[in-house]
Amino acid sequence: MELKQTDFITRKTRTYIQTGKQFNKMVDFVGRNPGESLESFIDRVVNPDSSYVSQTKSVIHTVAELMKSKSVDHKIGSTVKGGSLGKGTAVRGRSDADLLFVYTDIPSIEILKSKLPELLKELQSVLARSPHTIKSVKRTPFTIQFDIEVKGQLNEVDLLPIIQLDTGDRSRAKMNPIYQQMRAREDMREYYFKCLAPLQVDFVSREDEKIKRSIRLLKYWIKTRAHVLKSYAAELLVIKAYEEMGKPPTGKMKTLDLMKAVFAKLSDLKNLKVSWDKYYTPSSFYVPSPPYILDPAFPYHNLTRQKSGIDEKYVHLERDAKKFLANLK
Repeated sequence: MELKQTDFITRKTRTYIQTGKQFNKMVDFVGRNPGESLESFIDRVVNPDSSYVSQTKSVIHTVAELMKSKSVDHKIGSTVKGGSLGKGTAVRGRSDADLLFVYTDIPSIEILKSKLPELLKELQSVLARSPHTIKSVKRTPFTIQFDIEVKGQLNEVDLLPIIQLDTGDRSRAKMNPIYQQMRAREDMREYYFKCLAPLQVDFVSREDEKIKRSIRLLKYWIKTRAHVLKSYAAELLVIKAYEEMGKPPTGKMKTLDLMKAVFAKLSDLKNLKVSWDKYYTPSSFYVPSPPYILDPAFPYHNLTRQKSGIDEKYVHLERDAKKFLANLK
């Protein structure tokens, strides 16, 4: 789920976005004061209000508990909270959440596929009983999507029925049979993809708060500059840049240094190669030509997928990143 342009995108920013010439002259974060440190700017403009986040999490939790308590035909064993809210990477003004309901009485991907329409129908029926303000409810083949109001602001929520594929041991050796099954069942990969979402949440949420601050700053830049890089891609890009810096102690690391490393990557897309071997070996699957940011949980998910070469939207992103990097301080 992507963050939307909301409160942190000012009227002035929208003017810049709509008028390309002015937009290209912007070489600093929108709203940053002259001489202001990145740390101060993040605290003042980018980081979400802690009380709002706490209240939103509470509201999302009550929705999750409602779903679990009112589920009749099938048993929900646990709930995994994802999205920017669950991973701790939300930017001020908007947050989104994924509620992953793990069903314990559905033993296989095949049965999940056959039961999914029924599960979604039941979730949508239960959602209608929520005491909170729910708007724009939509059912997709895999999810129930809606907006929930907290303190007058709308937050995107996705409800996803899944099953637990792993046994709790997520070592590469134990995960390998799952990926081999997925490789052999191309028609079922989208179902595997949804069920591996808890690994995506864990991969990002475990990061130190200092890393998440830089993630939020990059997301803010992407949205205020009207770029197309996905929220999850931004999270992975910052994590990879930090790792390639040698994982310096976060207490001593400067946000400026990490952001320079991130923008250096965005400034050279033809050599952008981001992947991990935590759960699977990328070379055992299809590795695309650069640029690519491979999902650490799902080998067939390239978050910068393009038809051929480098799309114009990414050319624009690269050019802007180069200008930004040259003036970043």
